Amino acid sequence: MEQSLVKYEQWPAKVEGRSSVRVLGIDLGTTNSTVCEIHAAGRTGALEARCLELEQPTPDGIYTSPLVPSVVAILPSDGAWVGEGAKRLRARPQEANLIPEKNLFFETKNEMGLRKTYYRAPEGYNAPWKIGGQILSFLKQAAFKAAGARPDRVVVTVPASFQLNQRRDTIQAARMAGIELKDYDLLDEPTAALIGYWMGRKDSTLFTTGASSCVMVMDFGGGTCDVSIVDMEQEDPKGGIKASMKMTSRYHRLGGGDLDCAIVHDHLIPMLLKENSLPPRDLSWAEKKRGLEPQLLGTAEALKIALCREIDRLTQFGKYAQADKKALAARQPAVACRLGKRELRLSTPSLSAAEFEAILKPFLDTEVLFARETEYRLSQSIFAPIQDALDRAQLKSGQVDVVLLVGGSTLIPQVKEAVGKFFSKARVCAFDDPMDAQLAVARGAAWHAFHLEATGMPLICPVVPDTIALVTGKGEPYPLVPAGAALPYPSGGAWAEMSSLVIPKAMLRELKLEVIALSSGQPMLCETWHIKELVDTGEPITLLYRLGTNGELVFRAFLTNHPGEEFAETVQNPLVNAIHPNSIRLQIEDLEETLREKGGPSAEDVDDLVSLARLYAEMRHYERAVDYLRNALRLLGKPEPNLLNLQGIYYGEMRDTEHEARCYLEADQAAPGWGGPMFNLALMQLKTGRLKEALISADAALAKEPYKGPNHTLKGDCLRALGRKDEAMEVYRRAVEYYAAPEGLDDWALGWYKSNMDMLGRRDLVEKAEAERTRRKSHPAAVGEDGIRPVIGDGLRVMN
Repeated sequence: MEQSLVKYEQWPAKVEGRSSVRVLGIDLGTTNSTVCEIHAAGRTGALEARCLELEQPTPDGIYTSPLVPSVVAILPSDGAWVGEGAKRLRARPQEANLIPEKNLFFETKNEMGLRKTYYRAPEGYNAPWKIGGQILSFLKQAAFKAAGARPDRVVVTVPASFQLNQRRDTIQAARMAGIELKDYDLLDEPTAALIGYWMGRKDSTLFTTGASSCVMVMDFGGGTCDVSIVDMEQEDPKGGIKASMKMTSRYHRLGGGDLDCAIVHDHLIPMLLKENSLPPRDLSWAEKKRGLEPQLLGTAEALKIALCREIDRLTQFGKYAQADKKALAARQPAVACRLGKRELRLSTPSLSAAEFEAILKPFLDTEVLFARETEYRLSQSIFAPIQDALDRAQLKSGQVDVVLLVGGSTLIPQVKEAVGKFFSKARVCAFDDPMDAQLAVARGAAWHAFHLEATGMPLICPVVPDTIALVTGKGEPYPLVPAGAALPYPSGGAWAEMSSLVIPKAMLRELKLEVIALSSGQPMLCETWHIKELVDTGEPITLLYRLGTNGELVFRAFLTNHPGEEFAETVQNPLVNAIHPNSIRLQIEDLEETLREKGGPSAEDVDDLVSLARLYAEMRHYERAVDYLRNALRLLGKPEPNLLNLQGIYYGEMRDTEHEARCYLEADQAAPGWGGPMFNLALMQLKTGRLKEALISADAALAKEPYKGPNHTLKGDCLRALGRKDEAMEVYRRAVEYYAAPEGLDDWALGWYKSNMDMLGRRDLVEKAEAERTRRKSHPAAVGEDGIRPVIGDGLRVMN
C-alpha cells in the first residue's frame, strides 16, 4: 500500500472541535534515548518537531541534553538515576557501590524479549522490560516538565527487526511508564529515520519527480543495525512523496556498543594489564566482564568519538589517507578501576587510528558476514543486515538509488566510506549535523504521531513484503496474503477465512500445516496438528488467519463439523526472523536464567554448571567455561577428577600450559585408578617438546590403565620422539592386542588405532579405520515421513 508523505506547512484541520494537538515521539535506544515534541496550537503557523532538552541528575549537578543515556543506577540513599548521572557512575561504580544487573543497568534493550531476569535487583528493576519502563517513565516525566503539558499521543520506536516478544516487552515497558500505545504507536526505527530526514529537508531534490526510487535506510545505532528498503515516488516538485515499505533486515545483534566492547577487551584491558604488570590470566572472566568492562566503556566511547572527529576533519581536507595512522591517536584522562580492594590504574588511555582500523575490520568485512562471538563480545559485519535485506528483496546493490545513513554509529568515517563503496551507484545521504543523526528517529516518531492524531493513519503504512502461502497436497503453495498488502490484514481486526480445505486421507490422526514466504520459500510456520477425532477423507476444515500491525501471524484451524477439534498458533513477526548467533546460546540463556531464578547456584546445581561449561567450550569460550568449572568445584568442596581434567583441557585450548598441567596433576591425585589426566599431561608435554617428562607421564597413565590401546600408542609416540625407534615399534606392536575392531571403537580410540597401525605400516588396517570413519560421517540419520498436508479447493473470503 502506498501512502503519501506530506510536508506540513501548518496543522491540517481534520480534528473537529480541538484547538491544539501535542504529541511526543520517543526513541528508546540501546545507548541513548530521546524525546521529540510537536505542538500545534490553533490552525495557523508552521509546525516544528522540537527535540526536548531534558534535565538529568549527575554527581556534579544537573546536566541538560536531548540525549539521555539509557543507563539506570539505583542509589544507596534512595531512588534511582536515569541518564547522564547513571552513565558517569558506571565509570566509577565504587562511589555508589554499584554492581551490574543488581543496581546498575545498561544496554538492556537487546535483552528485551528474552527469558531473562536480574535476580539480584529489586522488584521494579528485575527484568529488561522493567528497565525499559524506568527509562520511559523518566523520559515521560522529564518531557512533561520541559513541555509544560501532557501529550495527546505518544509514539515509541523499536528496531524494525524486533520480534513479537520484543515488541510486547516494549509495550509492557510503556504501560509501566503510564504510556498506552495503540495501533501504529510502535514505529520501526528506520521508518522513523526516513520520515525525520525527509521532513527536515529544505529542498526536494532527493528524488526525481514522477519516477520511483529504491531507498535503503541503514539505522546503525548503539545496539542494533537495522536496514529497511522502501520504494518512494515524488508526486510533485513541492515535496509530496508516495512511500511503500518493501523489506527489512532480520534481527542482528549488532551495534556501536559492540565496537566499544571491542575497544575495551581488545585494547584497553591489555593496556591495563601491561601497565599493572599482570599476566593475561590473572583476572577471571567475571572480573573482566562484570568488573572492568562497565568502568572502561565510557573511556572507550570517548576515544572512539574523539578519534572519529579527527579522522573526519582530516578526510574533509583530503589528508587522512597520507596521515601516519600509528601516530594519529586520541587520548583520555587517567582511569582508576576498582576490583574489590584492588585498584588498577590506566594512566594514559589512548587509541591510534591504526589500532581503531584493526578493530573495525571485522565490522566492515563484505565477505565474512556471520556472527563471531567470544566470551566478552560479539562482532559481525554491518554488511550482514545490508545483504540480508537485499537478498530478501531480491535486489543487487546497484539497484539501490538512495542510501540514507542514520544513527550515531554511521558517524564513523570508515562506516560511511565502506557503505559508499558498496553502493557505488547510489546517492548516499547522511545528516549534516552529527546531533541530527542521533535525533532523527525521535523526530520521525513525532511526525508519525502527529499524522496519526490528525488523520488516524500512519505516514508510511507497513506492508507485507512477501506473499504468504499455505503448502498443500504434494507441496503446492496456495497464497493466503498477497505481497504489498497493508497491515493489519485484513483491516479492522477481521479474520481471513479459507474455505474448501479438506482432509486428504481417512482415519488421519496427524496433519502437517506449513506456511511459507512464497518468493523465498522461507518457512514461517511448520507444525503438526494432532487430531483426536477419527476423520474421513473429505472432512472439511476451516482455516482462519490474520496479520497484526506488528506483523504477527495468528493462525487457527478447526474441523468444520467438530469446532472443538482446533489447532491454534501465533508466529512472532514471521517475515522478520531473528538471526541468533547459534542454538547453543539459547540453551545457555535458558540454563543461566534457571540459575538466576534460584538466586544463584548451589551444590545441587553442579550438573547445570558443568553443562554450561561444556556449552561455552563448544562455542570456544574457554575462559567462561573454566569460570563455571571453578564455581562447580567450589560448590562441591572437594577435588572432582573429571572436572579438574576437563578444566585442564580448556586451559590447553587457551594455550595456558602452566594451569593445564596443574589441573591434570590435581585430577590424577584425586583419581587413583584413572589414567586419563596423566595421558592428557603426557600429550601436552609431547606437543610442547618436553619429551622426557612426557614419557614419564605416559608411563604413569599406562601403569593405571594397561588395558587401553591409546595409552600404549602414546608411549610409543614419546619413545619415537626421543629417537628410541626400536623400543617405540615394540610398544606399537604390543598395543594392537589392546584395541577392539574399528567398528567397536569410539571416535577418539579409532583415531589412535589408525595412528598406531600407520606407524606399523599396516595399510590394510589403516584403510579399515578410514572406511569406518567415512561410514560414520556419511551414514544418514533416520528420517520420518514428510507428513500429510491438507488439500484445498477454491475459496477465500474476509469475515467481519
